[in-house]
Amino acid sequence: MDVQEMLERLGAVIGPPPEGGVTPVPWELAPGAMGFQLPADYRAFVDRYGMASISGELHVYAPSLAPTSKIGQPLGFEGFLYYTTDPYGYCAMLAEAYAEGEYEECPYPVFPAGGGLLKWANNWNADQFFWLMRGPDPDRWPVVARFESRQKWDLFEGGFLEFLLAAVTQRYPYYRSVVPGGIKQVGDGRAYRLRGDWLRNLQQ
Repeated sequence: MDVQEMLERLGAVIGPPPEGGVTPVPWELAPGAMGFQLPADYRAFVDRYGMASISGELHVYAPSLAPTSKIGQPLGFEGFLYYTTDPYGYCAMLAEAYAEGEYEECPYPVFPAGGGLLKWANNWNADQFFWLMRGPDPDRWPVVARFESRQKWDLFEGGFLEFLLAAVTQRYPYYRSVVPGGIKQVGDGRAYRLRGDWLRNLQQ
């Protein structure tokens, strides 16, 4: 299944793109700013849905030039890395656990370590969702989920859109944990809210 087909199937569940569309991210700048490119299916999702909160539960982050309420957080791609690696918070604790050999707490290295975890979403249950940056091709990075309430890690041997589609169509074994409460409309016939895009921040 190609990216466009997966987006169409996802749209049948969560709804069409926001009215008026979103401002696309200048992805060509990503390698220079971050040192790598992000997966093509994720880029296609962000350019269609922006920063989306699915069912008010699952919050998919995206790069943005718009300021946030977090004092001192950089913008753009640097802001994406700052937010998703959470250098003084959750991801720092994971990195420390891995470094100390506490593999039940964190069985993987954490970016910027080679082959590490890079977060792309979390939910209201404090579950976290990552890419495992395994190898040089971002389109081959699998998804790793950390289910806090279950105290469980799960490696999904598929990409971002495959994982998201499996979760919202209830084909992923832990779909109830990915989107707690299930898929539901949260406004104007859509099962997601636009939280922002490259030029807008609607989270505050």
